[in-house]
Amino acid sequence: MRIPKRSKPGSGKGEGLNINLPLPMRTGERSYLYALNEIFPPLAKEFKPDIIIANGGSDAHFADHLGSLGLTARGFFEISQIIGSVSEEVCDGKVILLVGSGYNIKVLPYCWYALAFGLINPDTSIEKIEDFFPPPRDPWQNLEKVEKIVYSLKDILSKYWSCF
Repeated sequence: MRIPKRSKPGSGKGEGLNINLPLPMRTGERSYLYALNEIFPPLAKEFKPDIIIANGGSDAHFADHLGSLGLTARGFFEISQIIGSVSEEVCDGKVILLVGSGYNIKVLPYCWYALAFGLINPDTSIEKIEDFFPPPRDPWQNLEKVEKIVYSLKDILSKYWSCF
């Protein structure tokens, strides 16, 4: 599978440090979390940052028609649990969570709450995370396509990172 140019790993002194995971529209929550787990933890463990800065926009929510990735508020909670867990391991839990994007004002507070809550209270039951909209009955899943993208990206990154 060909990876789009925007996911090329940088150039010059930054070569190998620019990592963009181009997920397709309607990725779906399970596929999104799969991709995040496959790429982020191994890279963070090898890179060992002093702090993790996470951009937590809500445009990946299924009710945000600009992002069209298909996440629920619970998915955002799981994302921040992953980030928090990795940050504990690699940088003593130092995380800055930026919240700022998203285009459906009805879901913004639910997504941002879920992101913050997942960092602050990662052991909380996911059942406590609510969504403004009921989740779709037939959630999007694009796992096969996402697996191919992740595989291709790992292949590209293996030139720069031993974790792949």
